[in-house]
Amino acid sequence: MDFNDLFQAAGYAAVAYLVFNVLISFGSGRPLVEWINPGRRFLPPLTVALLILAGGLLHKASLRYQQDHLDLLRVMISKDQAKPEVLGAVAITLFALSVLPVFVWCWLFLPRDPRTFSPNPKNLIEEYTRALKHYVRWSGGLDYAVLCEVSGERVDVLATGAAARDILRGLNRLPGVHAAPDAGTGRALVEEQQKLWAALARELFLKWPEFSRTLVPVRQGGTVAVCFDLRYGAVFAEMVEAGADLAGGPTPIALFLFGVTLNQHEVNNQTAGRHFSMLAQAVRHIRSGVVKN
Repeated sequence: MDFNDLFQAAGYAAVAYLVFNVLISFGSGRPLVEWINPGRRFLPPLTVALLILAGGLLHKASLRYQQDHLDLLRVMISKDQAKPEVLGAVAITLFALSVLPVFVWCWLFLPRDPRTFSPNPKNLIEEYTRALKHYVRWSGGLDYAVLCEVSGERVDVLATGAAARDILRGLNRLPGVHAAPDAGTGRALVEEQQKLWAALARELFLKWPEFSRTLVPVRQGGTVAVCFDLRYGAVFAEMVEAGADLAGGPTPIALFLFGVTLNQHEVNNQTAGRHFSMLAQAVRHIRSGVVKN
């Protein structure tokens, strides 16, 4: 048996993948998986298309040289010289199969890109909820998030996302709480903590003008977002959309996003902050097809 032709095809596939990776990395300034992540749903169809192309080349070689497909492939591991079409078909197949691990990596280890949420949803509130739940459910990020419609002193919750297991694990670490992860009262403790966070979200919104007044002297504009790095985790808040007057409305209505993590480790490695930023971008992207800013 001679694997020279097979190694040659693998070399072609490796070079193609390397060139693709380098061009993407230098062109976008980001790793390949991060660049591909927004369009990761297209990777399986791309793989199928490449496999069809490889099959077409192999079939063309079969017709041209009047040989069976398997006989043409067997030459790849023999001392005979493989046909160019067969080399190309095998190289394309190997390249196509190398795309699948990228898709699996993106699916398992990277949250959805904010641009993948619909800016023209059939149900706006459901799309908000989908975004909040998505970024909260990722381990190593947020434990709780709430999106509110605010006006004056009124705060109306539009969507909520909560990871009960992560919240309970975080409560287990808090002094004076130490809720056991398998405690029968765990659900009640989680619900109580969510009520405390909801009250804090309202309190932060009411203090928002005060934050801005404090920062006016530095001439950098009003407050858009704040992060409180606490002893146990962090609290994030952002005015995703400034108030807009409705026809005949007495006060403007704005969108206020609030998020929390109890995991200090995820604050230290900036994962929680990055996920909150992505969540805010997702909400803005959804809003882009709803209102003109």
